[in-house]
This record gives sequence, structure tokens and C-alpha cells, in this order.
Amino acid sequence: VALYQAVGANTFPDFFIYRAGAVIGLRGESPYDIPRIRALVADQYPDPDPTPDSFVNNCGYFLPPMAVLIYAPFAALPWAAAKVAWAVLTAAAALGIVRLPDLFRRPGERPAGPGLVWGQLVPFLLVVNFLALAVVQVGQTTLLAVGCVAFGQWCFERGRPLLGAVLWAVPFMKPHLALPLLPLAWYLGGWKRAGGVLGVVAGLNLVGASVVGGSPLFLHDYLEFLSAGHKAVAFNLAERNYEITSWNRLLFVATEGFAGTRFLVEQTAGTTLAGYLIWFGLVVGRCAAAGVRPSPAWAAAAAAVGAVWCPQVLGYEALFLAVAVPWVRELFDAGLRVRGWAAAFTLGAQLVPYQLAAAVGVDFHRPLGVAVLAVLVLAGPVAPRPRGSVLTRRP
Repeated sequence: VALYQAVGANTFPDFFIYRAGAVIGLRGESPYDIPRIRALVADQYPDPDPTPDSFVNNCGYFLPPMAVLIYAPFAALPWAAAKVAWAVLTAAAALGIVRLPDLFRRPGERPAGPGLVWGQLVPFLLVVNFLALAVVQVGQTTLLAVGCVAFGQWCFERGRPLLGAVLWAVPFMKPHLALPLLPLAWYLGGWKRAGGVLGVVAGLNLVGASVVGGSPLFLHDYLEFLSAGHKAVAFNLAERNYEITSWNRLLFVATEGFAGTRFLVEQTAGTTLAGYLIWFGLVVGRCAAAGVRPSPAWAAAAAAVGAVWCPQVLGYEALFLAVAVPWVRELFDAGLRVRGWAAAFTLGAQLVPYQLAAAVGVDFHRPLGVAVLAVLVLAGPVAPRPRGSVLTRRP
């Protein structure tokens, strides 16, 4: 599918923007020039009758400086070849995603044997579904990010921490989405693993800022641009975009008709960090109440839910919830089928296209589904174990 989109259609608009930002940045120029990016987009994707809501008038380059380095290999290729290379990388990331059901296991726990459901059906559905195909069509980063998380965890579990840290750094092209990976890395591998990931991210951004702006201090200019620049894109606003998954979109929709107004919160860096602090507080509180060490799969699910619930992200980022699949597998292994089916149904609901949900009168199924999944994670057992095993409580 990715190769067809690369050679048979004029798609990959988001990949075009990210590659264009790398091309500009590698020249030592700032890619954070919205009119310049939109002019390039208009040449590649001409719109004879653009409106204020058209893509050409609602796009821009907002990735951090580290993304210039990640997209540098594609910037070095002609556009046609770059699209093919991106398609191949997307397929490689999918290979990592299909391994997710057997990752995030307890130390010493062996993967389940191959079976129809967890060995074939679930891996197939993880990469062949509406969200994944939409990510492919627009050339977004979600498949790459989730694939890097999966491959990185595979490396961590096999004693390759450096490669794992590099792979887990890639999702930080969207730091607001990847932030939960740091506490997850700390929980699973201690401060050295978290420090390794953070060190790679910081190093890439410092080098990227030096390439783009001539100095690591260019990071300050980037942050100033980001604080206001994202509001120039209507697709990023909770008031306008029905595909946003975060809590503020659900609040906006749920309060329709309440006292004659709606409660609208367009998130900033401050509200995003506050949301994460509240979510992590709930997660830590749930762990303390349980009195047992949470399983790696439950911790991964908590991180995945936080990533799409706390920051203001678009619908295709809901694919990040694939990281919660090992926890769903764990529920079924423990014989908790009702909870397992509830979690599976909630995850599956994210794959329903907005148009289909709206046809039956539901235009907020993405944030509602994430909210329900958050409740299931917090209300469910933090350390479900296979039937017949003994649960050891912490002293």
C-alpha cells in the first residue's frame, strides 16, 4: 500500500512538508517559515479554488530541530525516490508493530506460542486498518514512531540498550506525544535507560539546532515559534477539528448547550504538562493502592493512553494506542475476558472512520474512546498474571 501511494498517486503531503523542512534546514536556513512552506505545498499539491480551510492554507513545519537530521537521508534524494524510500521505511516499521503482542512481558516470561488470534489475526489488524492506512496515505510519523517503540523494546529486552535508546528517541520528533516514554523507560529499565533516551533526544536537538540556526541556542527560537505557530493551523484547534483525541475536545463537545456556551480549552505547553502531571499522579496513585509492582504491559498501556489523552493530538496519533495491546493480551491470559473484550472493543472503536461514526450521530468517538480506555486502565488490575500463577505482593 505504501509503495502504491509512493509511485501511483500524488499523496504523502505531510511527508512532503517534513522533507521540505529538512531540505531547508540542511541549507542552514530556518524551516519555521509558514508562508515559505505553504508556497512549496501549493506547487506540489495545487488547489484551483483554495478556501481558508484548505490544506494549502493550513499547514506548516513544526517538528523540532532533531527532525531535520532524521529526514536528512530523504532530503538527499529526489522527491520520487524519497517517496519510495519512505514507503520502504514504513513497511519496516510495520514489521516492528506486528511484534507488539509478544513485547513488554515480565522478565523470564516466555512469549506465547503462535496461534490464530495473537500470532496472526491481531498482528494483521495492527497494521491493516483504517488508521494505519490513513497514516500511510498522508505520510505521517505515527507508524514509524510506534514501530521504533516496538523495535526499541525488543532491543532493550535483548540487552542492546544503546540501539534501544536511539530507536525510542525517534518518536520525540513529536515530543508532546512521546513524553510518556521517559517515565516508562525509567520504570522498565531504571534511570540509565531513561537517561540514555533523553541524552539521545537532547543531542539530536542540539546538533539539529546548530545545523538549522548556527547555534544550539536556536532551540529557544524554535520554542518561541512553536508557542504561537501551531494556532495558525485550523486543524490543530480543538474547536475546529473533530478528530482530536484529547480531553479538551471531549470537554468541548460534552458541554454543548451547557449554560448557553461550550467550555473551550486550546492547549498550550503549560496545560499539556499539567495534564501529564495529573495523569501520572493518577497512575502512581493506582500503583500505590494496588500494593504490587505493575506489569510492564500495564505500564506501557498507561503510557500509551497518556500520550493520546493529555496532549492535543490528531486522530491518526491514536495508532499509538497499539502499545496497549500487550496489556490486552495480558488480560486474556489472566482469564479476565470481560475486561479484555472491553479494552479490545474500545481500541477497535478508534479504527472507525469519523464519517461512519458521524452517520450514526456520534462525532466524538475518538476522545470518548480514549477516556473509556483510561478508566479501564486505572480501574483494572495493574499486575494481571496467567491463570494458575502466584501473585507476590511487595513487602
